[in-house]
Amino acid sequence: MDIQFANIDNEKKELILDVLGYYVGDEGFIFVKKTKKKHVCPITGRPVKFERASILPWNSNIVVNTSALTISEYISRFTEMSSGKEGV
Repeated sequence: MDIQFANIDNEKKELILDVLGYYVGDEGFIFVKKTKKKHVCPITGRPVKFERASILPWNSNIVVNTSALTISEYISRFTEMSSGKEGV
């Protein structure tokens, strides 16, 4: 399986977040439009800052804090899901 990551500029990242139902607040945190609450990374359980956010494909798309831990966990879950095992 070939997993590729692409870097996008902040303007495009903000546009994608908008389409996915998120916005960036004044403090740089990502918020969920429907609830007006800070978006929480499904892997770390912590609020996601725009500058550290990655948008990754899943069953839909997920927004995570970018770190070695989250990317490693994402790849592990993504490959399990792709091979028919359970993931997130």
